[in-house]
Amino acid sequence: MAEPAAESEPAGPLVWRIPAYQPALLMLVLCAAAALNIYGQPSMAVRISSLAVGLACGGLAVIALRLQLVATDDGVALRTALTNSWLPWSQLDDLEVVPEVRGAPTVRLNRIDGSHLDVPPSLLQPSLPTSKQRAMGQLEHAARQLRSRRPTTR
Repeated sequence: MAEPAAESEPAGPLVWRIPAYQPALLMLVLCAAAALNIYGQPSMAVRISSLAVGLACGGLAVIALRLQLVATDDGVALRTALTNSWLPWSQLDDLEVVPEVRGAPTVRLNRIDGSHLDVPPSLLQPSLPTSKQRAMGQLEHAARQLRSRRPTTR
């Protein structure tokens, strides 16, 4: 009997990122606000409000570009706006879908020492409006994918 292709060939890492169109749209708003202030002659109130909106969109775009979850054969890496976290499979006790983290369900990585690492919901939640059942199904699928990447020996 032939071995399955998944066991004979090493698979690449599993990567979750924010969809590319979201930071692109935020940068577009930043460019529009900058163009208004550079080429237009707005009043001081419009200038201040457009600069505030532009800077907020630019900051959110940078944060969105930075968010990333990667699962490899060695462990799980999570990069958020301010931190980088590495969790080898040997330190991971279990992972579960939790209902409320920052207002939305997400995947929680439980460490052996009792602490946990929550994946930002924006990484795993659907980017388009969908039902709660479908969103939970996508989270469960992501959790199954993470579990399948984990080596069988601890």
